[in-house]
Amino acid sequence: MIHPPSQTAKERAALSRLRKLLDEPGLLRANFVKMRRPCGTPSCRCARGKRHWHVSWYVNQSKGGKLRMKCVPKDQLDEVQAWVTCYQEARKLLAIVGDERWDRIGKQRKCKR
Repeated sequence: MIHPPSQTAKERAALSRLRKLLDEPGLLRANFVKMRRPCGTPSCRCARGKRHWHVSWYVNQSKGGKLRMKCVPKDQLDEVQAWVTCYQEARKLLAIVGDERWDRIGKQRKCKR
């Protein structure tokens, strides 16, 4: 285990923020996507070519090499957006921690071959 005094200020700050994010209600590894398309109902103006499109929000993610999408209900838009944003921030923070630790390898002592 690496003790806090051996951590850089940048690493400590990233780990502190990461701990706070993990205490949040949710993380979602996905992208938020806005889709616009006609509904297909014959009586709707989108079917008559009136340049009217229906907007819906989706989250998409890759799993097992395949892309999957799920429609997000309007009443959950803010919550799901927050999950995606938290995940993206956590991923950036993990990269910072990893980079800081990568830079420390080999600085403390030389490897014997």
